[in-house]
Amino acid sequence: MVTLTPTANILVATDIIGDAELAKGILNEVFDHVYCSTEPDQATVDFMRYQPDVLVLAFNSLDKSERYYLSLYRLCPAINKHPHRTVVLSNKDEVKRAYELCMKDIFDDYILFWPMTYDAPRLNMSVHNALRELAVFKSVGHQVAEFSIHSRPLAEMELMLSQQRVQDDASNRAMDRAEPISPTILVVDDDEFQHKLIGKLLEKQNYNLVFAASGGEALNLLRKMQPDIILMDVMMPDMDGLEALRNLKAMPQLAMIPVIMITGKSEGQVVSDSLKAGAANFVVKPFDQATLIAKIDHALGMTKQPYPVK
Repeated sequence: MVTLTPTANILVATDIIGDAELAKGILNEVFDHVYCSTEPDQATVDFMRYQPDVLVLAFNSLDKSERYYLSLYRLCPAINKHPHRTVVLSNKDEVKRAYELCMKDIFDDYILFWPMTYDAPRLNMSVHNALRELAVFKSVGHQVAEFSIHSRPLAEMELMLSQQRVQDDASNRAMDRAEPISPTILVVDDDEFQHKLIGKLLEKQNYNLVFAASGGEALNLLRKMQPDIILMDVMMPDMDGLEALRNLKAMPQLAMIPVIMITGKSEGQVVSDSLKAGAANFVVKPFDQATLIAKIDHALGMTKQPYPVK
């Protein structure tokens, strides 16, 4: 049995002081270290100051919660190195959307909080469960813990364990590649049509495709999975591909994943910027199927070492 630490930090983030005090009052009934962050300009400072084990997003709309969390990833690189769980508070009109965001691993849990019901202790229960998951995560390690928390399919667990063996001993890569496990490719592109097109081009290949619609969503997914390779579109809203790539390469646990940049432009500057940021290669839209597959296969055969900066 995993024991929860009594010194766990809970941070309530919102732009409405009254809502922060309401959530904090409920949490203080159970937890000793509950803090509030209500000034947007102080978001990163507050996160670094309190180092929360659980971040409660108490904004009155999911859009605000998403933008707040995305800004943390943009402005606070240390967030990627600090294990934590997120609980987002939702109103009754956004419950379905909150569910979808949690299913995409953007957030870890959601609560129907507005209007308030008799089930106010649900907030404490959700935070308790988040701390329990985090304790498992810290006690048994990233790969095994995330499997036990999210009940991943057996095939994915085998993939994760295979990747761990590769990290422990790079010389085992050739043998691991011979195992009947599909390499996982994370495709990051805000265009749903491109998702379908890439899926069609690669449908006969032995790949397991995972899709993300933005750089922020990709970074959130990478908290809980490690693909063999990433296809990253350059032009995306909010966080473009180059910014996402730089953030990824700044994280030691992710820096060795080969990244192929996708661009609709063939100018030398775009290619140069991508390679300098750490990309392994690039492909230009519209895709040539044979070229795309060849570059993916080449990247999959690479030793997981950061691409040399030129």
